[in-house]
Amino acid sequence: MNKLHAIQQKDRLQHIDIARGIAILGILLVNMAHFSYPDLYLYMIGPDNFFSEGWGTADHITVKLLDIFVQMKFITMFSFLFGFGMIVMMDRVEEKEQKFVPIYIRRLFVLLLFGIIHAFFIWDGDILTDYALLGFILLLFRKRKPKTLLIWAIVLYVLFALPLTIASFLPIQESGEMAEWQAELAVESEQNAKQAIQTYGEGSFLEIAKQRIHDRIYYMSINGMASFNPIVYFFSNIPYFSMFLLGAYFAKRKILHQPSEHKSLLKKVWFISLLIGLPTNILFGMTENEAFILIGAPFLMLFYLLTVVLFLDLSWGKKILMPFAAVGRTAFTNYLMQSVIATTLFYHYGFGLYGKVHPFGGLLVSLGIFLFQLIISNWWVKHYRFGPFEWLWRTATYKKAAKFKFK
Repeated sequence: MNKLHAIQQKDRLQHIDIARGIAILGILLVNMAHFSYPDLYLYMIGPDNFFSEGWGTADHITVKLLDIFVQMKFITMFSFLFGFGMIVMMDRVEEKEQKFVPIYIRRLFVLLLFGIIHAFFIWDGDILTDYALLGFILLLFRKRKPKTLLIWAIVLYVLFALPLTIASFLPIQESGEMAEWQAELAVESEQNAKQAIQTYGEGSFLEIAKQRIHDRIYYMSINGMASFNPIVYFFSNIPYFSMFLLGAYFAKRKILHQPSEHKSLLKKVWFISLLIGLPTNILFGMTENEAFILIGAPFLMLFYLLTVVLFLDLSWGKKILMPFAAVGRTAFTNYLMQSVIATTLFYHYGFGLYGKVHPFGGLLVSLGIFLFQLIISNWWVKHYRFGPFEWLWRTATYKKAAKFKFK
């Protein structure tokens, strides 16, 4: 067991596993709002709504801190690592003189299947379906040069963020029709929010299933998926896809394969990312102007990622960060496990806490769930080569059962 385990450990990029594990924590911290109350509908109403009226000071502080330090930082990190992972996988498959595209297409179809099951049968806030669909587009960039990937990543993100940034600073001149539409949207969103609280908190298993499908379709209608509008869908997902490309760029350049060889560059990017990312995200927390998070989130994400890479050179940094590697190695399983645990806690077929837990309580629940995952994951990787869903995904991708346990 020790020899096989050592070989597998040597073949992995530990700092990438750690970053993926930390990203899983960040995603949980953000997703907790959607797990525990109807945050999407409340967002449509506005910050002053019937649900936030019951929040205390700790709840408001929690939301502000999550907005500044967590919101959009870890989903973009996860997206970065997805693009990074595709290039790493391509290199390893081609080293074995196998055809990459058919293997990766199977991998994406399996991910899409998992995503559909997750979205419609477990939790409507799924991201796997989007990653799978965008992954097919990412395949078109697999042979592009690093510089091309970087240019596309920047240009696409600017095309997404620039019009929204400009619009956020322009004076709002609402017409009567616009004001009427917004009022109608607020009324409809409040009805949807109250229905979600009643159904998830008190409904039967079948009623909850119907509500989940309703909420999923509502989300899909916003991002263009439900209307099969590829332009709207791709535009709404540019923040993720541009990070795919940025991760692919880093992988092509092998900047994170041997960090010690690129330490000077990494330190410069780390410092610039902090210099831009921290103040812009603080401004977002202070003003709630989304232009600031659009600008700042990718930079603060890079700061977090490179902090992991650079701190691993320090003995105390390595001691603190290494436990996260096990969560990262089983990230797929842990992501799905979070949904199972949280829906059991909050939906009526479990403990029925939906709508009863406010942001500060949700933060504590999130940390409790992740601590459990941290302990289980570190035990698991000592005995098994893959997480259970990683094993299923790999087996379906390669059409061959992978060895599961260390012997």
